[in-house]
Amino acid sequence: MSNDLAQMAPMPVHGNTDDPLWRKLWNAYEPVITALRRIPLVADVEICGGMFGITVQLTDGSHLWISSVEELPIDPSEVEGWHVRRAREDTPTVDEMVYNSTVDGEHSQHGNNVVPLIQAITSFVAERRLAPKMIDLMSVQLDGVTKDHRRISKLVQGPFDDRHAAVKEYGYTTHHLTERGWRCIHEQGGADWPLTIWELNGEIATVYLAHVGQGSA
Repeated sequence: MSNDLAQMAPMPVHGNTDDPLWRKLWNAYEPVITALRRIPLVADVEICGGMFGITVQLTDGSHLWISSVEELPIDPSEVEGWHVRRAREDTPTVDEMVYNSTVDGEHSQHGNNVVPLIQAITSFVAERRLAPKMIDLMSVQLDGVTKDHRRISKLVQGPFDDRHAAVKEYGYTTHHLTERGWRCIHEQGGADWPLTIWELNGEIATVYLAHVGQGSA
């Protein structure tokens, strides 16, 4: 599946998103934030008491705090390695190191390289099951050609996060075509990825179940 189809975690919603400094930091660290959102994890730029960092929400209510030797600099090129800890505001005992590529850290050989940072976070949340579970999204699609050679393409229903519901809606759609006098001239895919081709008075329509990406459970 193409990454373009993968659903990213949503943008944060709060008053700081209109703040020029917040937007400057968000744009500066966009490569890191986008990679986190593709996991998908909700990431945000935190500005607290003059300290800058990236927060990442986890499914158990804890979060990751991404900084550097101290706070994150406004210019990412000045990052002296990444420092990532997991914490939880209401549970002080939740406090563990996830990744440290600062000069004295366990992963110092990686410095400010973003790739091993994201790999470490991905492995950590996958092992602990702290990222949202991804599920396939499906829709019922119709593509066709009219008798005057105009193309028809439309989403009939969806997207669905349940295959049974999607197949059921596919059945309703094809039954409706039958009632309107359409004739099925080809069928394939069975119950997994059904596809049928229909004909009526020189018009052709293909109805099928399409994979349209992923979403979080």
